[in-house]
Amino acid sequence: MAHKLSAGCQRYCLSRRPRSHISRFHLPLLARATVSLTTLAFLCILSVGAHAQQPTSRSDWQRVKMLSPGIAIDIKSTTQRLHCKLADVTDDTLTCTHGPAMTSEVFRRTSIAWIKIGHRGRSALIGAGIGGATFGTIGFAVTTNNKDNFFGPNFLRGPVTGVGALAGGVIGAGIGALTDFSKTTIYKAP
Repeated sequence: MAHKLSAGCQRYCLSRRPRSHISRFHLPLLARATVSLTTLAFLCILSVGAHAQQPTSRSDWQRVKMLSPGIAIDIKSTTQRLHCKLADVTDDTLTCTHGPAMTSEVFRRTSIAWIKIGHRGRSALIGAGIGGATFGTIGFAVTTNNKDNFFGPNFLRGPVTGVGALAGGVIGAGIGALTDFSKTTIYKAP
């Protein structure tokens, strides 16, 4: 004859069942997998960004001639590297101004190695995405545990993941805006 368990006994027995299929012995594996996936995502984003910013015909001087005067450019010649504002472009030379005194510099086309245009907003967004994903994943992995405590398992996992993602996004956006790593190459010497 089967015994009927009291309601108190049923609650006790059910509370002793594991609440998750992930045991505490698998946490190092989970943390390693999380870091590996974050690293893989970071490398994929960088490779896509690097591939997307390369134009099809980088040695086309016509693209430089189509730039509007006053646009901020980075230029590298055989003698110097300079951040300046475009003033004028002819078939053989490029003139730009820089500094508080608006000093004019003239570069011969044959001495220019490359010309790039910065995209601080795009760099900040990419940095925010990478930083948010990384810090959010780390927050998730750090706060994941399956120990029963007063508040239940994984009590702070959601808030810590959100705060980590927010903090990482702010840090990543700052780094992206300061470094401006997603510049577009307008001209590269053949």
